[in-house]
Amino acid sequence: MNRKTIIATIALLVAAVALTAFAFSPAQDCCKGAQDCCKPARECCKPAQDCCKDTQDCCKPAQNCCNPPQACCAAMRQSAAAAESALQNGAQTATIEVNGEGFQPSTIKLKAGVPAKVTFMRKTDETCAKEVVIKDYNIDRKLPLNEPVTVEFMPRKGEFIFACGMDMLKGKLIVE
Repeated sequence: MNRKTIIATIALLVAAVALTAFAFSPAQDCCKGAQDCCKPARECCKPAQDCCKDTQDCCKPAQNCCNPPQACCAAMRQSAAAAESALQNGAQTATIEVNGEGFQPSTIKLKAGVPAKVTFMRKTDETCAKEVVIKDYNIDRKLPLNEPVTVEFMPRKGEFIFACGMDMLKGKLIVE
């Protein structure tokens, strides 16, 4: 074999190895900044490999965590901020919308010892959150499409998780 053929073959092999490594490597660089910001609403970049596959859209449909992560982070921080409940007729009230992004707001603050009425309104069929479960209060309610469902309970101090029936989409009740 002549020298030019050997050099060309080696160059092609190196290029093939580099392309293969790039094509099959995890998408972790893309999601690094996004993993933390997506956590409050959905653990959409976990595992990291799923984040940037094909569309690079892990916070779909509205935000894109991977490109650029800042847009998703800002939106997630805003939705992760705890919404305060309002006081009506001696009870705390809050409304949580269930949409393609999950529970919005995903966190609400309540006062301990004051009756609470939290209304859930499912606005999409494209979600697994077709019911809401608050295990610590023994609440498990179906969420029919576009029908408000109000759960009533007496909050006690602590942090409590509410989730869809599959325990995939989650939110938090902060009771002070």
